[in-house]
Amino acid sequence: MGQSHIRFRATLKAPIEVVFERLTDHEDMRNWPGVTGCRLVREGTPRNGVGAVRVVSHPFISVMEEVNLYEPPRRIGYSIIKGMPIRHQGIVTLVERGEQVDLDWEVKISSRVPLLAQAIGRFIQRGLGHVFATYFVPKVEETARARLRPPAQGAVR
Repeated sequence: MGQSHIRFRATLKAPIEVVFERLTDHEDMRNWPGVTGCRLVREGTPRNGVGAVRVVSHPFISVMEEVNLYEPPRRIGYSIIKGMPIRHQGIVTLVERGEQVDLDWEVKISSRVPLLAQAIGRFIQRGLGHVFATYFVPKVEETARARLRPPAQGAVR
């Protein structure tokens, strides 16, 4: 059996609640680079929490993922339950450090097909790096800045 362990880390300049909110927004995942669609097919408790099932589509494959850990605003975990010949479990942990948040995304993959877990692991590692550098980090930090901005003078509240 082949196995792969991936770890991706990033630091975001945003409140932990904003990072967690954006991370658990299933519908927003359709905007991530490399993702062609994402839809919630079953609500969890709460809506995006444990038991939530989403279908995430990529150019060549769609997978079904289920949220199995939901500890706002610190951790979320999920597993791929359909769509790939692998076992994939991911957990994202957020740690607040002053005005920044350290994000740690850990993925464990296993497969009965030799070398498949390692190949998929390399692909996911590159993909996460691209998603976070080009979309997620800038979007989260932009959201945080917008929430901190005072309303424009003369604006109606």
